[in-house]
Amino acid sequence: MKLLRFVISDRDRRTGQPMGLLTLAYQLLRSNDLTKEDDHELRRLVTWMETQVPIPSRLARKRNVSHKETHGVSWMKADAAEAIRHLHFIAEIVRRHGYPVDILQTERPGYVVHEDAWQVVAEPFHGEQG
Repeated sequence: MKLLRFVISDRDRRTGQPMGLLTLAYQLLRSNDLTKEDDHELRRLVTWMETQVPIPSRLARKRNVSHKETHGVSWMKADAAEAIRHLHFIAEIVRRHGYPVDILQTERPGYVVHEDAWQVVAEPFHGEQG
């Protein structure tokens, strides 16, 4: 199964992996650095993602790990077309604010800790980037 992950080159301090697009989107929304139009559009897109794509209840293999210390990263399933379309729109806004966005692809995301119709959350295999 082909999986996609929208990232920027900055590292996520929680995972050590390239930062996911939605993590950056939340940071931008809190920063007040967006134009009024970009803020409105980014909020609309993020809200759609929050309401349409399930929020995983589990993000790590160890059950006793708090959510603050998890190491799982989210990958969208290639056939989750509507979510991917929204992520492309989010990426356009992020790029306008100076952040290059890359789209990683894999069929080996790591140790899967959550899967639904839209996404897979996995802890990367040791030594692999997610």
